[in-house]
Amino acid sequence: MGSAGDEEPERVDGRRLRYRHRREELLQAATEHALEHGPARLSLRRIADSAGVGHAALLHHFGTREKLVAEIVERVLDRTFTGPRVLANEQRTGTEGGPLRALWQQATTGSGEAHVRLFLAITGNALHDEALAAAVRRSLHRRTGLLEAALVRAGCPPPEAGALATLVLGTLRGLVLDRLLTGDTARVDAAFEVFALGLDRRRESWGG
Repeated sequence: MGSAGDEEPERVDGRRLRYRHRREELLQAATEHALEHGPARLSLRRIADSAGVGHAALLHHFGTREKLVAEIVERVLDRTFTGPRVLANEQRTGTEGGPLRALWQQATTGSGEAHVRLFLAITGNALHDEALAAAVRRSLHRRTGLLEAALVRAGCPPPEAGALATLVLGTLRGLVLDRLLTGDTARVDAAFEVFALGLDRRRESWGG
């Protein structure tokens, strides 16, 4: 038997060291876990195992599952509906047709579509989970406010900006859900264009 001085040092998981002081990377790891496995397996312990950190590390950074879910929802929405960089102004979207069409493109292609799929799955679960519902409500209220402010900057009369922001986000969610469930992209894309043209005409009436 070896002496106490001959004991092997405790092995340290490199991933645990990596995430110890990196809240942002933990949040990204949690989001990726949710994208891969869906909201049904969204528990702190499963996320910790997936990221290779201790359960206590997630509790330290996020406090509760509900707070972590709220941040995941916020991140998902930032990558799909009402991303600040997309709402900034038409000239900076890089998409012909202005910010609304840029939002649609972002929500229906590539990683944006995957994030929308996760968000819709979370909202479905939220109908039966009040903690999830509270996280979704907070994030939607914030996103509606961001879009409302963007509409006012674009010339929308402030009294109608809140209702219009709600209409835009609700319509986008419904159309994307239809697109994902049916796979009928041509029909849904055409429906979106009808909606967008209607908003274009409304915007012309603002006189901005």
